[in-house]
Amino acid sequence: MSTPHESPSPNHQSNAGALALRWSCSACRQSKRRCDKTYPECTLCTRKNLPCDYPGRRKRQKIKDRIRAASSASRSAASPPSTSTTKKDQKDADQPSFPSTNANFIAERFLDPDVFSRAQLTVVNAEVPVTDDIAQLVGSVVDIQATSAQFFKSVHTWMPIISKPQFCANLLSRLTYKRAELYLLVLSMKLCCARQTTRNNPLYQTVKQLHFKIETSGVLSVPVLQAAILVALYELGHGIYPAAFLSVGSCAQYATALGIDKSILLSNSPKAQWIEEEEHRRIWWAILVLDRYLNLSDPKRHLITPDADIESYLPVDDEAWETGVPDSDHIYTLATANSYHLGLFARFAQAAHLLSQVLHHVSEQSNETAQLRRTIFALINVSKIEASMRRLEYCSQTAICYSGILLLDSSSMDKDADHAGTQFSTESAHISQVTLDMASSFVQGDAEEICAIVSPFLVHLLYRVASIHVRIAHESPTTAALEKVELLKKAIRFVGSRWLCASTYLSLLEKQEILLVMQ
Repeated sequence: MSTPHESPSPNHQSNAGALALRWSCSACRQSKRRCDKTYPECTLCTRKNLPCDYPGRRKRQKIKDRIRAASSASRSAASPPSTSTTKKDQKDADQPSFPSTNANFIAERFLDPDVFSRAQLTVVNAEVPVTDDIAQLVGSVVDIQATSAQFFKSVHTWMPIISKPQFCANLLSRLTYKRAELYLLVLSMKLCCARQTTRNNPLYQTVKQLHFKIETSGVLSVPVLQAAILVALYELGHGIYPAAFLSVGSCAQYATALGIDKSILLSNSPKAQWIEEEEHRRIWWAILVLDRYLNLSDPKRHLITPDADIESYLPVDDEAWETGVPDSDHIYTLATANSYHLGLFARFAQAAHLLSQVLHHVSEQSNETAQLRRTIFALINVSKIEASMRRLEYCSQTAICYSGILLLDSSSMDKDADHAGTQFSTESAHISQVTLDMASSFVQGDAEEICAIVSPFLVHLLYRVASIHVRIAHESPTTAALEKVELLKKAIRFVGSRWLCASTYLSLLEKQEILLVMQ
């Protein structure tokens, strides 16, 4: 019979609410089984009716003695020792007692992380049940493989935050131990890479509801965060606001709770863990990119995430990332990134860093932008070389860089309203021509192939350049000027078959034309 100060037995307390230790029990170690480390008895030992013995903790002897003394005093105060005490009862009595539920452990971790760490506690993510409807929507293992294959061929090409080797290797184990988290990630993949005709469709609603259910269950895991980023991309690409803005902020907070925000400052994990570290780093860079992209429309709005330091580590080369083979010879920071072999996503991270500087210049109304412009165009030129070497088309980081230059020019034009339609820098003229060429290739190209890899960041660039030519056509309504406006609109409609935010941008262009006529 247990006293109020003793650890509850498995019969009185479920594994979801039990204390999880950081080491496996001796029986599981000897049998080479996967131990869930539940105290006082792991699930497998309980199921097989085996003695479950945990090795001693590596704590300072002083703290260990105090815990044992406190446990002994509590038991003595509650009841006298029984003469029939078994060896197992004595072992349980020697263990410190933490009769809290899993929900309490989560709260304790946030309320006092120091005590939580010194007590060597860990939180076990609860197994969240999934309905038959969700299981049917996800499908079989073959269906999951088909969904992930489509994702890795499309969205993954410009937002590679999920390790393909790890996803494939862990698929079966996640179906057993983390089914709800896997289902959420798979449905988010399907949502983000599929063509949509309506924004608020049933799949989107299902994913949001499942994400809310898992999040409120106290689960903190990387797959849940990856799914949340894909949902934020979906909302951004289809113009679902304020949900997109709020989702990016939620992703930043969730990543901070996991400690992923520190990943860009660390690069010393063993080779066996480098994929996990790299995945964390790419996740945080993706959040930084989305946060800054959202502020292109309102540069005076505060960023949700802090700016990266120049000593922050960039993502590794994409070839190493895709194969899962570490490349320790090519690890760079923002300060040391001077190689042609950085990879697409590392260039994307550099673009986000430069976009931070653009936003600061615009919000502070600084006129000293010459050096920043040169730096941005240097990145664009390097990206072009790398893109030609690796056949990377429609690079998202180039669109981000171009959008930054246009924002700098837009800010300077606002100070000179008399020449708002004609006063453009040489850089903006170049960006305009490149975007017109890209728009022409869009409307003349293979819609299926292009829309499979096009990102929503390019829609924003098309809109910004179209805004410029709408003003030019209003001041000088020549045939050439009007044809350029129509070409850019066609390109936006073309990309609109993939990203529904295009229709919102077209509506804004129409309103802009009306306002110019009314002036």
